Amino acid sequence: MLPDVAGNHLPANDYQKPFYNWQEAEDIQLRDYLDVILRRKWLILTVLILVFLSTLIFTLAVTRIYEASAVVEVSQETPHVTTFQEVLGSEIQAREFYETQVELLRSKAMIHRVIQKLDLIAHPVIRKMVFNDGRLRVFQRIGRAFKSLAGIVSPGQSQPAVAEDIAAHQEVAKYLSENLTVSPSRKSMLIDVAFRSPDRELSQSIVNTIVEDFIRWKMELKVDASGVARDFLMMQMDRAKINLEKAEERLNDFAKHAGIVSLDARINSIYRHLEELNSTFATAEANMITKAATYEQAVKDGHANLPRVLESDLIASLKDKFADLSSEYEELKATFHDDYPKVKTLKARMDSIAALIEEQEKGIFLSIENEYESAQKIVSAMEKRIEHQKKLVLDLNDRATQYSIMAREVDTNKAIYQSLLQRAKEIESMAGVSSSNIQIVNRADLPLLAVKPNVKLNLLLSIVLGLLGGIGCAFMAEYFADTVTQPSEISDRFQIPLLGTIPQAKPDKHGLENAFLRHPRSPFSEAIRSTRVSVQLSGSGARSKCFLITSTLPSEGKTTVAVNLALSFAAAGEKTVIIDADLRKPRLHEVFNLKHRVNGNGLSSFLAEVTDELKMYNNRTKNLGIIPSGPVPPNPAELLASERFQILLSRLSNQYDRIILDGPPHIGFADTLILSKSVGGIILVSSIGESSREAIGHFKQSITNVNGRILGCIVNKVDFNRKYGYGGYYKSYQSYSSYGLENRDNQPMLES
Repeated sequence: MLPDVAGNHLPANDYQKPFYNWQEAEDIQLRDYLDVILRRKWLILTVLILVFLSTLIFTLAVTRIYEASAVVEVSQETPHVTTFQEVLGSEIQAREFYETQVELLRSKAMIHRVIQKLDLIAHPVIRKMVFNDGRLRVFQRIGRAFKSLAGIVSPGQSQPAVAEDIAAHQEVAKYLSENLTVSPSRKSMLIDVAFRSPDRELSQSIVNTIVEDFIRWKMELKVDASGVARDFLMMQMDRAKINLEKAEERLNDFAKHAGIVSLDARINSIYRHLEELNSTFATAEANMITKAATYEQAVKDGHANLPRVLESDLIASLKDKFADLSSEYEELKATFHDDYPKVKTLKARMDSIAALIEEQEKGIFLSIENEYESAQKIVSAMEKRIEHQKKLVLDLNDRATQYSIMAREVDTNKAIYQSLLQRAKEIESMAGVSSSNIQIVNRADLPLLAVKPNVKLNLLLSIVLGLLGGIGCAFMAEYFADTVTQPSEISDRFQIPLLGTIPQAKPDKHGLENAFLRHPRSPFSEAIRSTRVSVQLSGSGARSKCFLITSTLPSEGKTTVAVNLALSFAAAGEKTVIIDADLRKPRLHEVFNLKHRVNGNGLSSFLAEVTDELKMYNNRTKNLGIIPSGPVPPNPAELLASERFQILLSRLSNQYDRIILDGPPHIGFADTLILSKSVGGIILVSSIGESSREAIGHFKQSITNVNGRILGCIVNKVDFNRKYGYGGYYKSYQSYSSYGLENRDNQPMLES
């Protein structure tokens, strides 16, 4: 009896665990992230487009900023008192020196000089950027208001014009300081000077003025600091001049008495002659060595291999003629004997040419030999002449010792005097850049392209940020989404067995309720068959013999699943009955065309004791019985909880192999909880993107609280074009979708 079967229930968790070995949640894999991205691709694309368009509009609307830059070279100058310099700490001094130059370039003094020289206070671009076309900017007005409230500016007391000029000058100087960049290059003596502004020409003129005026300013500082040094140098020059004149007089007197004109080789004939002899001797000796090498090579290799012989045009011409005659001779000799006149003539000519070649080669060898002997004689004569000249030089050196001492004194005094004179001229001159330690390497050119905004970089960053933001929004939406997004959530999140997944199908003119009969080979029908097998194996016969099909929300397809599942059980040979237990909004009478035939008959009429006989309908489908709901009663829950309903199920369990109840949605109604006490199990129908996670959790909790049994869940309306990990298995059914399609219209129902 069904009451006995349905009356001995245990809590859902106690009986489900032995049949379903729940495991801990699997580790999140890469395909899970890809699945979220694919399902939320339109959200990602929308965020990407919004970020890209916003960045594009901002980039095109923002003011263009142009940067002009110049490069100057700064060499360190150190006052040299002596030639011995300390090397300790030179690196630190050099670093401090270049940092000092950088600070001077961006100092207030330099900026004020540039403002005055270019009259930047009246420049239209400066006035627009700093003073907003003569009107105070918002932040400046707020700052002025705070100063007034703090008593910095007394109420009712107007600032004098001089103070306004100073304030304007300071504002312009602040703007220049904020946009001026001075940076030294690493491991070099170069300093980069750059300035940014909305005007190309303004940026160029400011940079060029800074580097030029900096050089001029440094020169002015040098000139101002050189007054005392100039006076001291003039006094030292007078003393050095007197000492030089006295030393020159003493040197001239000694030279007259010693008979020395000069010790300079260019003036003194003895030294000059010895120098010329040494130079000539070196040349002659080198020539002799070359001739000797050529002669030895000629003796060793023979006349024919001499370079001159090989380079001789005459010998080459004779050899060519000899080769031609030899070739002609060999050809004639192959035909005629040696006494043939023409052969004898050719032989004579060949001998003559060979003799000429030998004579020319011998002449060249004799020429080389003569040149070698001549070079030997010249070297020998030069050695004798040099020895004689050396004696004259040594004699002169004995008399020139004292002369050299006095000459060095003259040179020393002359060097001192010239050094002082040169230093005095450097101090007195205003040579500018040529005498400055600062040189302009590259002047600022007119910038053609704006440095801000960087359109390509901004757009590239917008794409990257848009993608990251879109993906972040996708995962955030996925995290806060309350609907089921993939079939595996049912088992992973709620620990409800997954009995089957029904693909999303496009209904024809008859709908999807009888699609199992009309399209038995379609993917939809195959999924129904697979689900039927899962239901059969979901538990013992008592559990799956009589079960309720429900959903958490309306329009999730529970009636469609119930009808097609009933047709599948009937087609498998099981006597099946489907009962419309949704007494609030029934649909089975519409599905099976019982709208005008049920009248007062139905489940509600039987339970309300309006009639004692409950009619059973079928659509000529073997093994299938249909019990419609009948008129909608005012108290569905009381009727389903009545003893009469238990008696009905008990009778049907003796007559049928499978009893399927198409129940109402669970949300807001007690019908499902009441029916769960009367059936062997409950099957939940959910749909992707429609079923609420909170509703499914509430459904499971409610069924568990009343000790109901949940056989599992059937996921409906699954789009297998989206990646669900295992959904590709069902795609294989599509290859069979064109086989065995049958169109069966609904046929009239017969009473039983």
